[in-house]
Amino acid sequence: MVSLLSTCEQQITELSHQIYSKLQEYVDLRTSIDRSCHSWSTAEGSEVVGETNPKPPPISRCPDVILNSIFEIVAEEGSHKIPPLLTVSKRFHRLAMSNPLLWTKIFIVLHEDLVGINSLSTLYVNACLERSGDALLDVVLDCRSLPQRRAYMQAYICDLIRRSVEDKQDKIDILDYLSCEFRGEVGYGCQYPLYERKLELLLGIIRTLTGPENVHVRRWRSTVISSPYFDDLDSVGGVDEAMRSLLGVEMPNLQSLLIDRFDESKSDGPSLWPALRELTTSAMIPIGRVPIDFTSLTSLNFHHYNYGGYISNFSTLSQCVALQELTINCFGGAIINGPLIEVELPMLTLLVLEGHVGLLDHVRFISPKLEDWSLH
Repeated sequence: MVSLLSTCEQQITELSHQIYSKLQEYVDLRTSIDRSCHSWSTAEGSEVVGETNPKPPPISRCPDVILNSIFEIVAEEGSHKIPPLLTVSKRFHRLAMSNPLLWTKIFIVLHEDLVGINSLSTLYVNACLERSGDALLDVVLDCRSLPQRRAYMQAYICDLIRRSVEDKQDKIDILDYLSCEFRGEVGYGCQYPLYERKLELLLGIIRTLTGPENVHVRRWRSTVISSPYFDDLDSVGGVDEAMRSLLGVEMPNLQSLLIDRFDESKSDGPSLWPALRELTTSAMIPIGRVPIDFTSLTSLNFHHYNYGGYISNFSTLSQCVALQELTINCFGGAIINGPLIEVELPMLTLLVLEGHVGLLDHVRFISPKLEDWSLH
């Protein structure tokens, strides 16, 4: 019976994806037809020829529950995919606006040109917060591609020059070797108004996401917090600081966290995320260094940098008594020092080791329920 139910659910999912594909075709065709009709009706001395009462498209016979399922598949890629559906028909608009789950995926992913950061971004975040009602939120704050002030302005100026000589083909090749440097003071006090406006907009988006007194953060179910890659954090204003401050905020509903590094100055005190079950980080083993209840984790993914050659901290993994999935990304090939370490993980079913897997010569995992493991 369970197997039959699983098969039915898989078939429903496959059909939903097929319907979504057809829906995309319908939206594209509908847009093309509307544009054609508009051009016909506005042409001088022409009239639109067609049926007075055209036959409704097949999608109009699709039940609301199926359409809602399709919309939710679309929203998995982010709530920013939903607004185009609002313009298809009154029915689409009504369904999309009445389903809070379609507005819970708030993804803010920066690109090096910062073209996506504008005044509309804050309006989009506000709309998602309002339309999602009391539903839990999935938030992505990916600022890895945030450029530094100087790099952004250099790229901006080079682009202006490139566009100014577009009609001079013999000059374009020279731009491949163009270097843009600023003279004068280059300290942290340098201000570039265009860049500062972008930063202020980004900080405004973060403030909107968190809400007054962090009221919206309490609704976060999962989050991705990726900071700028470089160490010169003063060069990006208060963005990194604003993102780091989230680590000191209580999130009672947070179940999944992906983060590049932790602020170990906040290692003391009770767990701020009691519901956390899945943790992914590019930091070393964070056990004992951050206020997380590791006994409740079911999935852990972290990096191990073996340049120092010591693995004594692996013994702390035994605290993860409920852990079911463990992924370790190993870097460095230094000779590992110290005695053999045994790590007891009684509930572990999946173990994945990536990179330098010589770790297995010095760490023994005792996991009686282990069903699958892989080395990459």
